[in-house]
Amino acid sequence: MLIITWRTAIFFVCALPGVEILDPGQVVYSETRTNGVVGRGVILECGPTLPDVYIWGFTKPGTDTIRAIVYNFGKGPKIQKLANDLGNLTVISNSASLSIEKLPLAAEGVYTCQHILRPLFHGLSVTRLPFVITLTVPVTKPYIVMSDSSPVEGTSVTMRCGLENGTGPINYKWEQESRESQLTTVAEIYDDNRLNVTDVNRNHTGWYRCIAINQVNQQRSDRVWLDTICKRLLNIGPDQPQIDVTPYSVTERGYSALERETVSLLCQASSNPPSQYVWFYNNSQVYAGPQYTINRILRMHTGHYACLAQNTYLNTRSRKTITLTVYCELNQSALHM
Repeated sequence: MLIITWRTAIFFVCALPGVEILDPGQVVYSETRTNGVVGRGVILECGPTLPDVYIWGFTKPGTDTIRAIVYNFGKGPKIQKLANDLGNLTVISNSASLSIEKLPLAAEGVYTCQHILRPLFHGLSVTRLPFVITLTVPVTKPYIVMSDSSPVEGTSVTMRCGLENGTGPINYKWEQESRESQLTTVAEIYDDNRLNVTDVNRNHTGWYRCIAINQVNQQRSDRVWLDTICKRLLNIGPDQPQIDVTPYSVTERGYSALERETVSLLCQASSNPPSQYVWFYNNSQVYAGPQYTINRILRMHTGHYACLAQNTYLNTRSRKTITLTVYCELNQSALHM
């Protein structure tokens, strides 16, 4: 087994027939800083021409140890086992440059290319090219956590935009969709994932989404319903129901879904006491409860779906109907052509 280090590499070069280092002190040294993105790719160039000899090393952040990942002593590039931990690493044809695809977080560090050219005159040209790669992790899809999804009017509520991964700084944008489907940006907050709403009133009732943004991408959360309970009017409602369809897809005919998908219909209507819900399909009762789920939906499920919200204390009710069309996958593709 051949163990390559920087010292043995230089000794090896010195032992090559016809190679003589007349002035080993003349070394060209330059450093390049590169920003990479986890999951994407980067190219590290080691000079404009293919050198006679080169070796690539890698140094983890916080250490001084340089470990070889690729070397070529004149018989073609040899990729070392360590390179497997750094992504899909290849040597670009007819060069000493590296291409690294699907960068993992472990690929962050210093990559050093040291190459040697034999010019027409006697002696050697030695170049050392370090590349400092700093990796940025894209933000994942955020989710919203509420301190209270049904706050009483006049109280406070805190919403948190949670993330599994993402390199900061991260900006957070909050959107509210009212009962009338009017979309409003309510806040843009720098590097703080909390939205504090004080003195809640009925105007705060609606759907909320958060958008997480960093320097490489942005992701939007699913929407979450905030239902404000009025304390001055102890018994109110229900308001006009709001129906949320998942997966969310709208055509000229209303909502749409593909065959064999799982479709969820969620009904929400502000009321005090809270609403009770009944679902109807083509005027026939099919379910009691706020969320009606259809597993492996078929085209035979196409039709009108109505949510009836009831305040049993006041004996009041309100109703909303949507149209859901189920397509086979081929027909859905043709619909958007």
